[in-house]
Amino acid sequence: MKLNIEIFKECQEIEVSIRCKEVDNQIKKAIDILKQRDMTFTVKKDDITKILKVCDIYYFESVDNRTFAYTSNDVYLCQKKLYEIDKILLGTSFVRISKSCILNTDSIDAVRASLNGKLECTLSNNEKIMINRHYVPEFKKKFDI
Repeated sequence: MKLNIEIFKECQEIEVSIRCKEVDNQIKKAIDILKQRDMTFTVKKDDITKILKVCDIYYFESVDNRTFAYTSNDVYLCQKKLYEIDKILLGTSFVRISKSCILNTDSIDAVRASLNGKLECTLSNNEKIMINRHYVPEFKKKFDI
């Protein structure tokens, strides 16, 4: 892969162009990273509102009709419903892994097979999370397995 960067002082907005023979997984991954660059979610913790970058979120989980965003060491309440988050994150490194959870695949350190066709993921913060067998094919497709 050849990488060219052109700097224009009068440039108002970053523009990315990709020239290729075909779109492969490496290019898809680069596109995912670029799409996520500016994405944020407004979240709350202890009556404090905060804006989180999507890349800092390990996963979203819905519990008792409330949606939470998990980072490496904190949990935040998110005002959006899980299906809304799923739509927003379409085409990024996030993938649905259960009825109640959307995982950032960039936060995964390791994956291993578990019982009944499930997969167990170890995240960068050593937290373990299960991928429901119903969602395993979509997860594998994300990694081209």
